[in-house]
Amino acid sequence: MGFSSDELEAMGLRMAATAEPSGLMDAYLRRSNKKEDLATLRGHLRDLVRWAQAEGVQIRHVWFEQLSASKVHVRRREFEKATQAILDGKSKTLGVWKTDRFDRRGMGAVGRMLDEFDRRQARLVSVSEGLDSAKGGRVVFAILSERAREEAKDIAKRVKIGHDSHKAEGRRGTGKPPFGLYSAPGSGKVVPHPDEYETARRLAELLLDKKTTKDTAHKLNEEGHRTRSGATWSPTAVSKLAQSPLFAGMVPVRRRKTDEDGNPLDSWEGYGEPLRDGEGEIVMCGKGVVTPAEWFKVKSLIAERTDHRWARGKPEAKYLGTGSYRCGRMRDKKGTGELEPCGGSMSHRGGRYRCAVRQTRGKSICAGVVTLAERIDHAVGQAWVSHVTTLEADDPVITEMARRWLAFADPETQAKKQAAQKALEAAQKRVKKLEDDFYVYGKMDEERFEELSEGQRTVIESTTATLEALDSEADLTPLTQIENLREAWEEADMIDKRMLLQCALGTKGVMVKPAARQGDHSPILGRLEFDWLSKADVTDGV
Repeated sequence: MGFSSDELEAMGLRMAATAEPSGLMDAYLRRSNKKEDLATLRGHLRDLVRWAQAEGVQIRHVWFEQLSASKVHVRRREFEKATQAILDGKSKTLGVWKTDRFDRRGMGAVGRMLDEFDRRQARLVSVSEGLDSAKGGRVVFAILSERAREEAKDIAKRVKIGHDSHKAEGRRGTGKPPFGLYSAPGSGKVVPHPDEYETARRLAELLLDKKTTKDTAHKLNEEGHRTRSGATWSPTAVSKLAQSPLFAGMVPVRRRKTDEDGNPLDSWEGYGEPLRDGEGEIVMCGKGVVTPAEWFKVKSLIAERTDHRWARGKPEAKYLGTGSYRCGRMRDKKGTGELEPCGGSMSHRGGRYRCAVRQTRGKSICAGVVTLAERIDHAVGQAWVSHVTTLEADDPVITEMARRWLAFADPETQAKKQAAQKALEAAQKRVKKLEDDFYVYGKMDEERFEELSEGQRTVIESTTATLEALDSEADLTPLTQIENLREAWEEADMIDKRMLLQCALGTKGVMVKPAARQGDHSPILGRLEFDWLSKADVTDGV
């Protein structure tokens, strides 16, 4: 903290304390951030020393940390060590400069701690407020700690409003920008980093070329590229960088994880999503390494690989039926004696598809189905082509397949539509609640009802127009041509073939029945039941 040896000597802090626990005190100091002057903290410690000398006790240890107490999810390790020293009997006094420097969790937390101190005949002292829990100061401690908790809530609220306002204005928020980008202090904007952009762009191009995160990391390391800290690239580092919205110059929004009671934790969910304004448009904060369209494409590719455990360097896709094939073995329906198809997903291993229920729950639940992957995938591929070519060009099923394929191929537009749809549904719910409050419960007057309703109707009209515009932008004509679909299948890699297959199937997928006997060479198509997408499915919105 910047004290000289003579100052420490004068305060009695240069040598270790030697008194009994009853004659010892642990001192706890805290500052919220580096902007708080160290001279102030030195003054706090001098006050604690003067109090200790007046009371005839020695300071055993000075605990100091730089953390915000207004964030309930932040773990204060030095604070825990200070209180634990009292609970362990190393000293009988815990001294703080002021109650709000000690704990902002309110009278409940402070009261429980004081109970433990009392049991051990220890005490809590606030030197600036003249409080001593051993001399009738518990009630005042409770009041001050409760006031500190309310102040902490106000601080957290003001900070959140400030962060949200900055983001809405197109500023990125706090923290360092991702690799490849630079942000001038105080600007809130990102621009390409002169030294890192080339490597970051190389990383993006490898991912856009459908390389796995492991292959991308290996290639970057082979080419001599390094991270900002000079370390080699790992698949995790590649994945985290590429999935950050800031990588595309988009303002990020992340949700903090919570415990089972809804209290915030010091960790976040995923890598964040791009912030959108009231009209569903992405809020930008500068130029990224990739465009938003490229970012959505990379994110969808990584998600697909992660779902199938490729992100850690698994082999390229070899199997068509992942996510589509279902076990058709008949089994007992929940102990009723009635038989029904298992319906469990088929996982692949060693060149064969196997019933996942049989693998995970045992033979007693389902005897399972096993079939050669190459044989069934070839048959399903031929069946897909045959099925599609029998449809009429104006069949609504073809249009729905085209819509599904467009969602796969253009994830950015799909994300925009989903966001706009959620905003529309939320506005419609708000209108319903306003109507209930006015017509049913009489909670507001007519003028207020009309004012609020008009605002929600404006939101509904705007989001409806956004959805219509997104639909009109999507040109499905090329995708509804039968011959184009056949060519797409023939030219597609296995990932795209999976998507094309799923575009044509209903919710039940492809049911695979067991063979009549081991080594059965009869055509496998006879054992397959296809839940092809139907006009009824399109009408029902499946």
